[in-house]
Amino acid sequence: MKLIREFASKMDKLYVIEELDGFMEEQIRAAGIDCVGKELTGKLYELNPQLLRERIFGQKQETVDVGVAAVSRPPALCPGCPHRGFFYTMSKHKDFVIAGDIGCYTLGGSAPLHALDSVVCMGGGFTVAMGMAKAFELTGQTDKKVFGVMGDSTFFHSGMTGAAEIIYNKGSVIPVALDNSITGMTGHQDNPGSGCTLQGDMAESLKIEDILASCGYKNIIIVDPQDLTAMEKAVQDALASAEPAAIITRRPCLLIKRIKHDAGKCGVD
Repeated sequence: MKLIREFASKMDKLYVIEELDGFMEEQIRAAGIDCVGKELTGKLYELNPQLLRERIFGQKQETVDVGVAAVSRPPALCPGCPHRGFFYTMSKHKDFVIAGDIGCYTLGGSAPLHALDSVVCMGGGFTVAMGMAKAFELTGQTDKKVFGVMGDSTFFHSGMTGAAEIIYNKGSVIPVALDNSITGMTGHQDNPGSGCTLQGDMAESLKIEDILASCGYKNIIIVDPQDLTAMEKAVQDALASAEPAAIITRRPCLLIKRIKHDAGKCGVD
């Protein structure tokens, strides 16, 4: 705060630019330093230079019509993404009900795969699937095949409770953990299953299969999703299982720098 006060004393006017809530602005005002922020920038949406120029200085960005229409390019899973094999397999079964979750694999619901029926919140991949399965059961639709899908990072973050709920409440749901060994969507942060801390130190690597087994899943199928024959067999074996079954698709994200991807084999470089 001393640095901010010194900086403000040299300025005619101090602007505090921050997205969403005015946390810094409130602290600076509380310290008795005059500033302006949210009354100009607002609390909603992402801020960019064009928007700030208009809101703070009243200068609307000029645009030039060059007569070229932009081609729409919706986001898609990366080329070679290990999740593609799983969603391709699921997309061939139009009778499946698939509850998705928050992660890069959410794109499995986009064209051309169209292999997700819901995306509600983090952890909802398992819990929403559980709710749908119980709703189908109550309405006599016992033929519905319900899958809950989430990534490894989401599993450790908010999926373990949903996995326990499915077992505890005898849900007719097959939970699927898409293990790509990283937190793919938000910047490749490590997670409890990656063997490293966020600081880069070595850490105990928790096994999704061990956690699922401790919850009561008796049939845990681990499969390489790029092996499409094995992937289809894993799905069918899980559906046919007389005991609580779960699927783990396991292949590292192609963008992990510390892993060498060569000729379909992954190993630490």
